Amino acid sequence: MKRLAFILLGLACAWMLCGVMAGAEARVAGKKGFGLGERHGYGAEHLKALNVSWYYNWGADSAVKAEVPFVPMIFSDKKLKAKTSGNIVLGFNEPDNDKQANLTAKEALAHWPAVAAKASMVGGPAMAGNPLKSEWLEEFMKGKPKVTFITVHWYKGVDAKHFIKDLEEIHAKFGRPVWVTEFAPQTAASSQKDPDKFTPAQVAQFIADTTRWMDGTPWVQRYAWHDSRVGTSSLFDDKGELTATGKAYAAAGGRR
Repeated sequence: MKRLAFILLGLACAWMLCGVMAGAEARVAGKKGFGLGERHGYGAEHLKALNVSWYYNWGADSAVKAEVPFVPMIFSDKKLKAKTSGNIVLGFNEPDNDKQANLTAKEALAHWPAVAAKASMVGGPAMAGNPLKSEWLEEFMKGKPKVTFITVHWYKGVDAKHFIKDLEEIHAKFGRPVWVTEFAPQTAASSQKDPDKFTPAQVAQFIADTTRWMDGTPWVQRYAWHDSRVGTSSLFDDKGELTATGKAYAAAGGRR
């Protein structure tokens, strides 16, 4: 009887563990994420308000106690020794920008094995410039680095058709899944100069159209809005409440 009781207890524990694992998989299955500016005071409550399924912060680890998974990034060659966790890592951030990772393609290739060794899924360097016209990215990819998916930054207004066309061409050119790790109508610098260039209604429609398409496109695996913290690209106001744009992003996509 005791042996039977132990067997039944083991089966029950296994069933409970499967349930927990299934729940975890359900939580990470959604595509919508957020680039969390922890240095600006953003935390778990902001992730919850946006109803996202994952987040990153341009760093290798996070101090936030979030309910959704964190994806680490090796920002530049200066962070190669940083410890990461999980089976995904994002590569260098805008190495073609001297104010970001600031690396030549040759330098990035030399350092890349250290990045690729950190996870089974590796996101390629995200360009500041247009990936379709980037000599940097072409030279880098010719070196045949381990790149599981292409990461994209997109700041070109509120034309969803333009956004979709660019991503389709990027996917066709590089033949890999795509993560859009930053997208918004304007960069932070542009938002500072002209915060009202686009109306809240225009931005909300852009969010609805692009996220609906990305959610329905299998090779777009993840996406994350970039919060400029000013103007109509901002998701939160000075009090930490959702803006009209924030409400639009919270309502889009979501956990699956």
